[in-house]
Amino acid sequence: MDFLGNQCPVCEKPFHADDDIVVCPDCGTPHHRACYEAIGHCANAARHGEDYDFSEDDENVNSDVVICRSCGKENDKNAFFCKYCAAPLSKADEQPQQQSSGQSAYTGNAANGGFAYPFMDPLAGVPGDADMGDGVTAGEIAKYVKQNTPYFVRVFNNIKEFNRSRFSFVGALFGGGYLLYRKMYKLGAILTALQAAMIILSVYIQIQYADEYNAVMQNNAGSFYQLFNYLSALMNSGKFILCLPYLMSGVLLVIRIAIGASVNRIYFKHCREQVVLIKKQASPNESADTVLQTKGGVNLPLAVSLLATYMVLNYLPNILYGFI
Repeated sequence: MDFLGNQCPVCEKPFHADDDIVVCPDCGTPHHRACYEAIGHCANAARHGEDYDFSEDDENVNSDVVICRSCGKENDKNAFFCKYCAAPLSKADEQPQQQSSGQSAYTGNAANGGFAYPFMDPLAGVPGDADMGDGVTAGEIAKYVKQNTPYFVRVFNNIKEFNRSRFSFVGALFGGGYLLYRKMYKLGAILTALQAAMIILSVYIQIQYADEYNAVMQNNAGSFYQLFNYLSALMNSGKFILCLPYLMSGVLLVIRIAIGASVNRIYFKHCREQVVLIKKQASPNESADTVLQTKGGVNLPLAVSLLATYMVLNYLPNILYGFI
């Protein structure tokens, strides 16, 4: 039986994950070690003659709540994340308590034989009620972000407190597709369309002028200086169109670097706006926390589809050159 969330019968405070708990060997009633030692006996000692069993007492079970294993507080049974610390709520993660008298069920230190739950702070040390602007807390941000919350909450907090962000190499690598992956659909669609248009145009030119490009690669592959002179001659001879793929590659690189430098700030603003909107639109019959847990996150199928499309477009000229 897991005592996390039950109340100590002496101090009437709920047990938390890092509490030192001792169990009565006669009836199984859990106590804080300090409380047990203070009274010197089980709080239910008077009921031992009745063959009282703590695990069979229905009053000790509350089926309407689920206890957060990170902070020990009660949450609605339908919640996916703790409304206090934003940690995931999962009954599958519960650990069995130690059943012997005088032993600690949860000590908070797995190395010393105590609580062995592999804890990772989803808020990266930022308090769950920390103000992230616009009346939005760090806990609410974490519920909306879902995937990789420690990284984003820490970055968002630095932006809020110190106006410092971090370069996103993932954002730079995937460009507009990364914004779509993080459900920033409007800006992501614009940037993705721009990148796709430039890639498609570049592919079309390379296919249309395949012989010229083959000549460029064969005659100038060993020297950047020769390649530069060759392209300059093409521009002077009116064949500027052959230079467009190289120029567009440079523009795409600039766009990717700009996305990598700014995407964390853009995502922070997006998350705040979405949390404010969700809280505002939540009906009286539903909890804003519950709605937050069903929104946000990422769109993995869309990201995989975009990546596959990009790979096809990027390698299409090389594939077709083999048949020309």
